[in-house]
Amino acid sequence: MTPRPCGSCKMPISTDAKACPHCGTRPPSTSRRDLLCGLVAIVIMGAIAVKACGSNDADAANVKDEATCRKELACWGEKGVIAAGAYCKDPIERLARHSVRWTDGVMDMKFSRYRWADEPNGAIAFVGDRAEFQNGFGAFSPVIYTCVLAADHRTVLDVHVIPGRLEH
Repeated sequence: MTPRPCGSCKMPISTDAKACPHCGTRPPSTSRRDLLCGLVAIVIMGAIAVKACGSNDADAANVKDEATCRKELACWGEKGVIAAGAYCKDPIERLARHSVRWTDGVMDMKFSRYRWADEPNGAIAFVGDRAEFQNGFGAFSPVIYTCVLAADHRTVLDVHVIPGRLEH
């Protein structure tokens, strides 16, 4: 039974005391269960970090090199669809006479389809229908938009908009 100072009032109290007899403050205690839970959490976070940062040979084998991917429409289109959503948005909006309302959700893609625009040069036309253009009376009408991106997936080569919806 060695006395120790209270964390609040600094008066000496017994290590066996459940609370300080002077100020009533309970000393913080760490149970074995708390220590075990903390240790398990650290091990799990470490395993997740190693998995996220480490590279797996099987993962590397599944990733196609750029030259091979560029020859396949599905691979090249999937590589560029997120960039198309970012780089094509402003040029599409500039085609509207009035306001534009995007109807895609946070996790939705702006483009649902793609096709070759210039296959030898790697340019892809991305097509979507997740926008509505406002007319002169204030009503919004759905539009189908097309954006052609160069092989670098950054350069917008062309944009077109027509009224309507894609057939799903």
